[in-house]
Amino acid sequence: MSNTIGKKTTFWELVKNKIKIPTLQRDYIYGSGTEKTETVLSNMLRTFKNALVNDTEETLDFVYGSKSKAREFMPLDGQQRLTTLFLLHYYAGLKNKELQDDGFTALGHFSYATRNCTIAFCNNLLIKKHDELRSVIFSAKNGDKHPIRDYLMDLDEFRNSFYTDPSVMSMITVLDRIHQNFNDIDGLWQKLTSDNCPINFYLLDFGVFDLSDDLYNKMNSRGKPLTEFEVFKAKIHKRIAMHDKSLANRIAIKLDTDWMQFIWGILNHTNNLKEVDPAYMCFFKNLFRTLDYVSGYTPHRFDSLNDDCIEANMGSKMKINAVEHIFDTFTNLHNCIPDELNEDYSRIMTEAISSDIKYTNMLYLYAFYIGLALSSRKPEYIPLTKHEFYLRFRHVRNLINNSSDFIREDNMPRLLDDIRHVMCDRLLKMNPLILNRNSWNEEQEKELHRDVWQKLFIYEDTYELNGTIQAFAYGLSPDNRLNLGNPDFVAGLTARLKKAVHFFKSTDNMQEYERRSILLAIGDYAMCSSGKSSYRYFGIIKSSWQNFTGFHRFNEKNRIMETFDKIDVKCNLSRYLYDTSDTNTENWRYYAIKYAKEITVAYRSSNYGYIYFPGVDDLNLFGNNTGYLDAVVLQSSYYSPTNVAWKMIHRILEQKLSDKYSFYLNNHGGSEFILSKIGNDAKLDMSHDGWHVIGISPDILKSIGLDVTAIQGNDASESGESEDTSKCDSLVRHHIGHDYVDEGIRIFELLDKEFGLLKKQ
Repeated sequence: MSNTIGKKTTFWELVKNKIKIPTLQRDYIYGSGTEKTETVLSNMLRTFKNALVNDTEETLDFVYGSKSKAREFMPLDGQQRLTTLFLLHYYAGLKNKELQDDGFTALGHFSYATRNCTIAFCNNLLIKKHDELRSVIFSAKNGDKHPIRDYLMDLDEFRNSFYTDPSVMSMITVLDRIHQNFNDIDGLWQKLTSDNCPINFYLLDFGVFDLSDDLYNKMNSRGKPLTEFEVFKAKIHKRIAMHDKSLANRIAIKLDTDWMQFIWGILNHTNNLKEVDPAYMCFFKNLFRTLDYVSGYTPHRFDSLNDDCIEANMGSKMKINAVEHIFDTFTNLHNCIPDELNEDYSRIMTEAISSDIKYTNMLYLYAFYIGLALSSRKPEYIPLTKHEFYLRFRHVRNLINNSSDFIREDNMPRLLDDIRHVMCDRLLKMNPLILNRNSWNEEQEKELHRDVWQKLFIYEDTYELNGTIQAFAYGLSPDNRLNLGNPDFVAGLTARLKKAVHFFKSTDNMQEYERRSILLAIGDYAMCSSGKSSYRYFGIIKSSWQNFTGFHRFNEKNRIMETFDKIDVKCNLSRYLYDTSDTNTENWRYYAIKYAKEITVAYRSSNYGYIYFPGVDDLNLFGNNTGYLDAVVLQSSYYSPTNVAWKMIHRILEQKLSDKYSFYLNNHGGSEFILSKIGNDAKLDMSHDGWHVIGISPDILKSIGLDVTAIQGNDASESGESEDTSKCDSLVRHHIGHDYVDEGIRIFELLDKEFGLLKKQ
């Protein structure tokens, strides 16, 4: 082909030499069905038909391009028009019963290099099957809107990868549209291939080029920017080709076929093909992040798939082979995932193609990769069976679940090493680098007694236990550790686990405050926080349950285990909800059980559930019928006068009366109720001996029916001096067996009756 700069030509003249849409070009989109492309396609087909029917010249502006070293013309601008003309000529060839194979062979000079499946579609389902398609269009009925699509998609040769190729799907749509618009035109082939073809364009040939930065500049200068993924693929191809051209070509084919199918499968073979390329790039980004951590880099080096990222991850043949192996492993071996893990695998893969994968799921993804790689080992090694895969992955899951405090970026290289060791069957041969050591020891004991361990899966899988059963050994063995080789220990452990799981399962649909109410009604399970003996924790919240079991943050674990031991698995546990029949009103549990919902409102976060007992070490009153009452509900794990905290009964009373009366309860240090509507100094404060009414004359309190004892204040009424009520502290004594909250409510009612200022309007 001569260098015909600015010369008018036709598609038939141009296709006598080879035309190849280059890798860097975007997909063919005229049949994509968007509003914009639909308008363009309709106008173009109408223009073509008018030119052919009326024999009026239609010039399609310029087509820009260059010749490759293989002497193929590669368009930089005009791809969409050339492809549409190719499809029109192809259809005209089908309409011409006299056209022989050599005519279609000439049309076969037009090809795509953007995706290998596009090439396969054009060659194998268009050019090679022209005889069959000719029969299809001649036998099509007038009402058939998609005869070509229906025929092609019904063929055994129609690959799944064609569905993910936007160019292929667009070509099929346009062929059917051409059939609808041009089936009534006679002599179509002759008109298109004659010297006087009315449809032509100007050709601008830039000369010979290779895949270089010049190509990007020429493309962008024409206002045809490449998609991000197309640029990424081209850069990968160019970088790999610097090492090995055959390797670059092999990976290019996989990128557009097998690996593309893998990503499309994760997307559940979506019909929205625009989702595929971004998902593909997201997976690449997460892969490169993981490889950074595997190589010891923290933080990871790249936040985008830029040139530096490609250079770092494709800069050597070893790295290129690693990326290829990972993609091949997931693509070809995902059927080796154990059935029990399919849901986890799908969930993690979905995250890997949609966002920056979380560190926890990155560890799981790495475990899946190692397991799949071991499933296809060479014949001299024993491949990993699905069952062995499942058991090793369970160890990984349990370790990750109980190591959340350690899972952060600076630990990722060591965490990934730990995961690799477990998946490679080294759990018993080494200590963890960073994972929770207690959990590692637990998994070692399970590994030593696999038969016993597998019988405990039903308990271990309970959400709240989350893979750890070590805590349930308390009191069952001398060192309070798992001893799965001892049948008596296993029997006791199993009985306790049954009771615990019965509690969790039977209360699964309840609110967390209802669960706390039930469990506290069964027994006093409040444990002290490690290193803080004066704290007691009574929160049973799904996300914090492992504070007891897996993270070992609490002492006195025998308390929670003894409470579980009291559970009757035949009993409907809802009967214990708000049940205070076994707890007296002088014990803090009475209020935690009866008013569990009101106490929950005190928590800033659902993960909090701390309760503090001032002076508990000195009093040591934790029996069922005795116990310290002046409990403080916290919003964090420590207590101080300035920390957000409430006296438990103050908070309950505030929740019950805040809609009815006007008062103020400071949320720092368990302060008093401020009754400013009555007086500047009027306050109400609860203590173990009863309710203290401050800043109001004892005489007034007695007159409204309150039996008070003066704790502090002067006897101004006897001396004749003016009474200073700001110093008054009158105690309304608690009556044994009465509810402190009810007593507080009565005080509010009587004060409002006297002063008439507390009740909200």
